[in-house]
Amino acid sequence: MKKSSKVLRKDYSKLENSSDKPQYYGLFEKSGRIKIDTKRYKKFFTLPNLSVEQRKSVYYTPTKIHRYDYLSNVFKDHLQELKQLWINEFSKAIQVIKTPKQVEDDVRVGNMMDGILDYDEACMTGMFANIKREKSYNFVIKSIYAQFFHQMMSQIDALCLRVCVAQGYQEKDFTKEKFDVFIQGKQKQNPKSFFDFDNYKIYDEAYSVWNFLKHNSLKAYQQLKKKYPKMIYDPQNEYKNGDLAIPIIKLNENYILDCLDNLQKFFNEVCSRGFSENIENSGWDYDDYFVNIVEDEIEAITNPLGLPAWV
Repeated sequence: MKKSSKVLRKDYSKLENSSDKPQYYGLFEKSGRIKIDTKRYKKFFTLPNLSVEQRKSVYYTPTKIHRYDYLSNVFKDHLQELKQLWINEFSKAIQVIKTPKQVEDDVRVGNMMDGILDYDEACMTGMFANIKREKSYNFVIKSIYAQFFHQMMSQIDALCLRVCVAQGYQEKDFTKEKFDVFIQGKQKQNPKSFFDFDNYKIYDEAYSVWNFLKHNSLKAYQQLKKKYPKMIYDPQNEYKNGDLAIPIIKLNENYILDCLDNLQKFFNEVCSRGFSENIENSGWDYDDYFVNIVEDEIEAITNPLGLPAWV
């Protein structure tokens, strides 16, 4: 005769006046992990995904413990930090630099206030100041773009290496090719090279731009122009080995922001294929996600004014 068993759910009758306890909301800790009574939890909060109710166990146990147990979140948050750095610091710094038009206006107004030149002469002097300013202004702005992009890609490359080391990478040097081979080795079934990833071109283009900026070499120039010609403005094909890359490479704010937004697509593939991560669930399927929501609710109830603990 088949043995029958029944797992009893938590009796909440004793917790009805305990809204300052996680158990009241359906969260329980067992053996260092969070167990969630989703039937109770959804009385207070919206479930992040209906899949949490599609299970055989009474309580739901998230797949991971912490947000950064998903390596895709490590990449995602780092890219967002770089984006905010650009928006809040570098982009604002560019706005402070005087444009050719601002220089023209300053010179024209200054000459008119002196009373030495008439209006037409003052306007002509201002126009010449505009022309003189334009070349240096464009170079300074492109230099800021290049400086940030170089720093951005260097940080992303360093992050790739740190992630790989944490997953067992032991080589003393690190290249895009070795990164590719390492991720192939991590794939459990039907390993694919980066070349076969849907979003590899996003990464490869940014990497090729960075390579040209670093080396200023004819080889790097030719590789970039062959694969991604839209990133080069050199209509006469005049670039020579050792010429500075900045004047002819098409770097601007839109490209920087597009890279920071779209590189995540490539790293999602890396983490999905190489580290078997469920990217769709990575934003919520960990213990801390549920704990933080419940703790915020308890804080709002017990400390509605948001006063510090020592008050």
